[in-house]
Amino acid sequence: MRTSKRFPLLMTLILLLACAAGLYHIQSQSIWFDEGWSAYAAAQPTLLAAWNADATNPPLYYVLLNVFARGAGDSELALRYFSLLCGLLVVALSYQLGWQLFGQRAGLMSALLAAFSPLLWWAGQEARMYTLLAALVLVCALSWHWLRRGSQWRWWLALWGAELALLYAHNTGPVVALWLNIITVLAWIADRYQRRSVTRRDLLLWLGGQAAVGVLWLPYFVNRFLLLSGANNAVTSTSPLTVDMMARLWQALWSGAWGLAGAEPLLLTLSIALLIITVLFIPYRLPAARWLVLHVLLLTGGLWLGLTVLGNEIHGRYLVMIAPLLLVALGAGLAGWRWGAALTLVPLVTFMAAVHFVTTNPAYQHDDARGMVQYYADHLSADNHVLMWSYADRYEMAYYWPRLGVQAERITLPEGADWETVQPLLPTSGDVALNVWYTQRADFRGMMTCALGDGTVNEPEIVSFYGMTDRLFRAPPLRPLTVQPFHATLNGATLSGMGTLTTAPADQAICLPVQITLTQPTTADLKVAVTLLNGYGWEIGRADAIFADPIQRTTSQLAAGDVLTAYPLLRLPYGAPAGQYSLQVRIYDEAVNPSGYSLTLDDGQTRPDVLIGMQRIIGSDWARVRPPDNLPAAINSGGLQLHDLSRYPAALHNGDILQLALLWAGDGELPPLTLADEQSKWRVEIPAPEYAGRETVRLDWRAAQLPLDAPDGTAQLRLADGTVVSTIPVDALLLVSVLPTFDTGVNTAIPGVGTLMGYTITGDMTDRSHPFELTLVWQAEAATAVSYTVFAQLVREDGQVLAQSDSIPVQATRPTTGWRRGEYVVDRHTVTFHADAQAGTARLIVGLYDAASGKRVAVTADSDFITLQTGIEVR
Repeated sequence: MRTSKRFPLLMTLILLLACAAGLYHIQSQSIWFDEGWSAYAAAQPTLLAAWNADATNPPLYYVLLNVFARGAGDSELALRYFSLLCGLLVVALSYQLGWQLFGQRAGLMSALLAAFSPLLWWAGQEARMYTLLAALVLVCALSWHWLRRGSQWRWWLALWGAELALLYAHNTGPVVALWLNIITVLAWIADRYQRRSVTRRDLLLWLGGQAAVGVLWLPYFVNRFLLLSGANNAVTSTSPLTVDMMARLWQALWSGAWGLAGAEPLLLTLSIALLIITVLFIPYRLPAARWLVLHVLLLTGGLWLGLTVLGNEIHGRYLVMIAPLLLVALGAGLAGWRWGAALTLVPLVTFMAAVHFVTTNPAYQHDDARGMVQYYADHLSADNHVLMWSYADRYEMAYYWPRLGVQAERITLPEGADWETVQPLLPTSGDVALNVWYTQRADFRGMMTCALGDGTVNEPEIVSFYGMTDRLFRAPPLRPLTVQPFHATLNGATLSGMGTLTTAPADQAICLPVQITLTQPTTADLKVAVTLLNGYGWEIGRADAIFADPIQRTTSQLAAGDVLTAYPLLRLPYGAPAGQYSLQVRIYDEAVNPSGYSLTLDDGQTRPDVLIGMQRIIGSDWARVRPPDNLPAAINSGGLQLHDLSRYPAALHNGDILQLALLWAGDGELPPLTLADEQSKWRVEIPAPEYAGRETVRLDWRAAQLPLDAPDGTAQLRLADGTVVSTIPVDALLLVSVLPTFDTGVNTAIPGVGTLMGYTITGDMTDRSHPFELTLVWQAEAATAVSYTVFAQLVREDGQVLAQSDSIPVQATRPTTGWRRGEYVVDRHTVTFHADAQAGTARLIVGLYDAASGKRVAVTADSDFITLQTGIEVR
C-alpha cells in the first residue's frame, strides 16, 4: 500500500491528543475497590507475590503493573498511567488494523475514533486491565487477518501470544479464545464455499497452537479459574440480554461510565445519532468490514454468555476490549466517504459531553474512598475502630490509610460470615464506625447495624461520601446476640427463633433477631416487622428487616430446610416511660403480601400479628439523648414545656378515641387536660396518668373518648389553665337505627360487643386469582373498653388460611370503642387470597380479637369465631 509522508505526523498528533485527553482528570477521582487490588499488587515486594495478589483475577496485569510501579511509583497517577499507556497502544493498533484492512486513511480515522472514545478514555482513567485487554484483542484481530492473507510465523506467534496473554489477563479471556476458534471455523466454511481450501499445514498449526495455548493455561485453569465461585461468595446475579440491555450496552460505548448510559438526554441523543451513522457508513460491501462486525457480535454474545456462567452482571467495562473493533469498522466507512471527516464531529462532541458529565457529576465517578478515609483521619482516634465488609481486605481503604494518617484500627469482616464468626473480631471498647459500601450486599440483612446499635442511646452519626456511607456508633456495648426457640407457622415457612427479651432501659435500642426456616421454596422475599405497643395497644415503635442467610441470599433464592435471619433494631420514641410493652411480629413481603402472612400458633389461632412477649422497660435519663429534629413548638405551662406529638385525624366522630402523645420537659407535675367543644356543651376530663419515678423528659400517652352524642363542631384540647393545645373538627355520625339490607342472615351475638345480623358477599370466593368483598352488618350492644379488630378468614379443612382480612371496623373509622347501643354498623372487608393459597374445600369464618394481646373474643364457651359458610370449593 502507498504511504503518505504526512500520515506519520498526523498519527503522532493523534497520539499526543489522546495522551493529553487521558491525563485530564486522571488523579481527581479516588482509588476505588477494584483499583485497590491493583494498588495492593503493585506494592508487592516480589513478582511472585504480585502474581498471587488476587485470587479472583488472572495475574498478568498485576505482574506488569508491579514492574511498572518499581520505576514509576504507586501514586494514583502512576497506577493509572499504565492504563493510559495501554490505551495509547490501542490507538496505535487501531491505526494498524484499519490501515492493513482498509488503507492508511482508514487507519488514521480509526485511530482518531479510538483516541476520542469515551469508553477507552474512561478505561484509561482506571488502574485496571481493560485497556490492556483491548490492546491484546487488537493484536489477535490483526494477526488473524494477516494470517488470512498468508501463513507467516511472526503472526502465528503474535496470535498465540496475545491469546495466552488474554487468558492470563482477565477471566473473560476464554471468551476471546472461543471467539477466535468460532471465527476461524466460519472462515474455513466461507473458504470452502468460495472453493478455497485450507492447507493441511495451516490446519495443523491452528489446532496445535490452540492445544499449546490450552496446555499453558491449564495450571491457572485448574488452580484458580475453577475456584472462582468460592473466592468471592457474595450474592451473584446475571443480566438478561434484553432489548433494553442491548440499548444500554450501545450507549455505554459512547458514554464511558456505565452509570451514564441512559442517564443524560444529550448523550442518549448522540448515541442514537452514532447508531445511525454506524449502520449507514460501515462498508458492508468489503469482506473485512463484514468480518469486523461479526467479531463484535460474537465477542459481545460470548461476553454475555461467559458472565452468565460466572454469575456476574454485565457492565460497560467488559466492552472496552470490543470497542476498538467497531471503531475500526466505522473508521473505514467514514474514510471511504468524501464528507466522512465532517461526521467525526459527532463522536468528538459525544466525547466532550461524556467527559464533561463524568468530571462534573460524582454520580458518574468512582466511590469516594479517599474522602471517607479523610473523614476517619479527622474524626477518629487511636481508641476507635472502623469495620468494613469484604471477601478480602479492603485494599482501596488500606491504600489511603497510612497516606492520610488514620489512627483508628481498620477491621475487615469476612463477607458471608455469620455472627459466631464475626463476634470474636469485634472490638471491646471505643467508638465503632461501620463502613457501608452500597455495591456490596455483605450485610443485606443488617446484622452489624443491629449488633452495633443494640444498647446505644443515640442513633449513629451518619456521613456519606459518594458511593460510601459511614455509621458511627459511640461506645456501643456490643452485647452477644442470642436467639431462643419460638414456634409459629405460615404458608411455606416456620417462625423458628426469636431474640431473647431482657429488661432494657427506655433510651437504649433493642436488637431482636428473628429466624425462619423454609418449608417449601417461594418466589417472595420475606421480611419481618417487629412492633412495640404501649398499654393502649397503640403502635409506638417499629423495625423492619429482610430475611437472608449469611451470604445474603433471600428467601426467593433458597430451598426448603434453609434457615434465614433478619435483624430488626427497635428504638422507643424519645421520652418513652418505664413499663410493660407488647412486642408483636409480622412476616410479609412487599410485592405480593404487604399486609402480612397468617401466622398460626400452637394454640391454633391464626392472625398476621403475633404477640411474642412483653418487653419490660425501665426508666432512663432522656436528657442525655439527642431529641428529634422535628419537634413542634413548645407550649409553656406550670414550669413545663409541652410538645404535642399527637397525630390528629382530619375530623373526629362522636364516640372516637382521641389518641394523645404529649412530650413534657421540666421538673413540674404533669397536669390534667380537658377535651371540650368551644361552647362547653360537652366536656371530657383527661387526668394525668400515674408514672413510676419522675424524669425531666416524659412522653405521655393519654386517651379520651368523644361523647357518643357529641354534635358537629370543634373540639379543643386544653391545659388546666385554659391554654388551648389543639383544635380538631368534629363530624358527628348519624345513628343508623333501621336494619340495613343483607343477603344472608346470621343473628349471632358476641357478648359485650354486639350481634352479627347478617352478611353479603360480592365476588367469587372460589377463585384464588381475585379478592372478594364481604359486607358485615353489626348491631352494637355497647361501646367496648378495648378497640377490637375484625377478622374474616377463608380456612381450608386442613387449617390452612387461604384468604383473610384483618381491620378495625369500617376501614378503621368505626372502632368498637365508639359503638352506640342499638345502632347498626355496615362493615365492608376486602378478603384477599394469599399468594401460596392452595385449592380445596374451605369454610368462611369471622370474629374479633384484641390486637395488643392477640387474644380472640369468645363467641360461645367453645368457640371464638362465627362460621358463615362451609363446603366452599376453592379452585
